[in-house]
Amino acid sequence: MKNFPKAGLLIVTLVIPALIFVLLRLFATNHYDLPYFNPEIGNDGKVVIANGDTVFRKQSEVQLSSGSYDIANQITVISFLPKICADSCKLVLSNLKRIFDMRSETNNLTIKTLTEDSLATSSTYPIELGKEGWETWKASVMDAERLLALPSSQDTSELYPIESRLMLIDSRGYTRGYYNGMDPEEIDRLMAEIKILNYENKASADK
Repeated sequence: MKNFPKAGLLIVTLVIPALIFVLLRLFATNHYDLPYFNPEIGNDGKVVIANGDTVFRKQSEVQLSSGSYDIANQITVISFLPKICADSCKLVLSNLKRIFDMRSETNNLTIKTLTEDSLATSSTYPIELGKEGWETWKASVMDAERLLALPSSQDTSELYPIESRLMLIDSRGYTRGYYNGMDPEEIDRLMAEIKILNYENKASADK
């Protein structure tokens, strides 16, 4: 008879939490929704609204002075590599290497780095730069400033130089975030948000 209280305690501590976990997995909804950026602007200069919702710009390719580049069906991180890569630039490249390493668990993740000139090899650059999964696109500074322009809500360009800016585009072509590539906390946030997009892609594929 003395074993019954112990058995009851075991049920409470093990079985009930497991049951709650199963129920959450089956019926819970993912609430980690990422924001959207870059709304469509109509001919009247106003943000386009459809059925009460803001319409955001969607792109399947990126237009640069050197040509058009496909980003369809990819989770894309875009960066800029200046002609002279100082310490801050090297830090951004090092942090992008962390992002690149996520490809082992996020197959459709790619990095696109804009470069002013054809990429020259350097012992300070990650060996993955310019290879599959981390392409380089020839672009002017004007291209980079246009593509990586911060939304007005994040307009801190004097503290947020273009060579440290990273932009996240989801597999449907929507811009989902801007990040400071020199800030470890921002990189951690970017990595977490890539995982969320990857989870959403897998959830959509399973439906």
